[in-house]
Amino acid sequence: MLADRPPFEDLYREFLGRIYAYVRAQVGASADAEDITAQVFMNAYQAYGRFEARNTTPAAWLFRIARNATLDHFRAQGRRDRLRRTIEHQPVAEEDPAGQAEERIRYRALLTQLARLSERQRDAISLRHSGLSFDEVGRLMDCSEDAAKMLYHRGLKALKDAVARQGV
Repeated sequence: MLADRPPFEDLYREFLGRIYAYVRAQVGASADAEDITAQVFMNAYQAYGRFEARNTTPAAWLFRIARNATLDHFRAQGRRDRLRRTIEHQPVAEEDPAGQAEERIRYRALLTQLARLSERQRDAISLRHSGLSFDEVGRLMDCSEDAAKMLYHRGLKALKDAVARQGV
């Protein structure tokens, strides 16, 4: 094993939660997210012998595998199904039925506006909120760090403006 490459078990423990959260945010359904996450780590384990830490970070490498596995899942399912599942996925509020209803309305409005962003803006936002640096996001999206920042910030601004226009 190379000195600059941590044992695979360490990567698994460190990134399992983050990869699952990223995939779950993309697909909405926990069963699909569990299956895809398992596939991500199976693929990563099989490719680990070719991983070189000097070319990328372990996080960027794993998130690239996760992003590709998620895209493969959507290709198989169809993009229309992705949007339907995402909009139907709602956070669970704990108390106060009126507060729950208001939270669901805001959440659906946010998801509706998020779905209207470009796919690249959605990816930049999702990857960044999964804990990746802008450099890692850029590498995953095959663009520069500055381009990743621009996609992220323009996406957030568009999202903020759209939600403000709706008054939600």
